[in-house]
Amino acid sequence: MTIHDELDQTRRAVLALEKSLTALRNRLGPHLDVLRLLDDLDRCSTDLRRLEQQVGAPRRHELVVIPDGDHDHGLWGTGDVDHEGVGAPGRRAP
Repeated sequence: MTIHDELDQTRRAVLALEKSLTALRNRLGPHLDVLRLLDDLDRCSTDLRRLEQQVGAPRRHELVVIPDGDHDHGLWGTGDVDHEGVGAPGRRAP
């Protein structure tokens, strides 16, 4: 899960809590504890908004197209290439 997924999940939870607390306030009236919870929720929303701004928007991955055409084989024949994973020419495994 990415940080943006976690922030979205947290945002949904804060909105669900806000909906529940609003329903409680409508049922109980201006009860002190409900009002305090709503104040706490307001601070949580503000802090979450700041955190979202600090993290920034999700980065989009740029698509890089690699052509199917022939490649410059001179790049691979100079001896400077790393033979990792394919074995070095002229060597045998122990």
